[in-house]
Amino acid sequence: MQDLGTVGLIGVGTIATAMVEGLVGGDGGPSRVILSPRGARNAAELSARHERVEVAASNREVTPGADVVVLSMLPDQLHDAVHDLRLHDGQIVISVLAGVSLTELRDALDTDLPIVRTIPLPPVARRGAVTVMTPAPSVVTQLFDLLGGCLEVADEAQLSVFSAMTGCFTGLLEYVATLSRWAGSRGVSPVDAERFIRDAVAGLAPALRDRETSMDQLIRSHETPGGLNEQLRHEFFDQGTVGSLESALDHLLRRVTE
Repeated sequence: MQDLGTVGLIGVGTIATAMVEGLVGGDGGPSRVILSPRGARNAAELSARHERVEVAASNREVTPGADVVVLSMLPDQLHDAVHDLRLHDGQIVISVLAGVSLTELRDALDTDLPIVRTIPLPPVARRGAVTVMTPAPSVVTQLFDLLGGCLEVADEAQLSVFSAMTGCFTGLLEYVATLSRWAGSRGVSPVDAERFIRDAVAGLAPALRDRETSMDQLIRSHETPGGLNEQLRHEFFDQGTVGSLESALDHLLRRVTE
């Protein structure tokens, strides 16, 4: 593996914290991580737990010693956060900002350095989630391979589709919550119902991680023809329900591309 050198992060929110935990929480990773004082509490906790992590006095002081610079502030904070950064030849910029195009990033940074847009997810803290990215230099793909794998797409249009898909996660959880509430309304202890369905759904994780099995095969393997699972799937996921979900996803896609 190529030496990842020093990674500097501007903004230390939830995703940046997860990235740092994954980068320094096991073997390999960068020799040094420099955090901006944005997200001061997270930055202080990370530096206290990991000897490779330090906190700079300002955003400006993150970049001079960094080989890779990660932008992880809120999108509307971009210009304020980067207006006085000092970038130099040989650096690579990674953005985790949703909906901010490469053109906007390049204009804000006023640079011709390589910039890669990425969609890291919280499980990168455990090196357990694939990260979607635009075409990237090898050091970036190696960095995200360390965090659980990377999926390089051809362009920003494809990245935006994946970005819209990230809006589904709490909807998946709401499906589980609805099952629990329904059981509670039918005389079952809500605590017992939630325990049962949470464990049952979590038990699907190994099968979902088996990428050799298609989703159609996975569904069939969990159904008995004419059984309860097949009946609920057909009754609930009818043309109207599926159409509503696809329409909502289209709304998210417009949001992240406009």
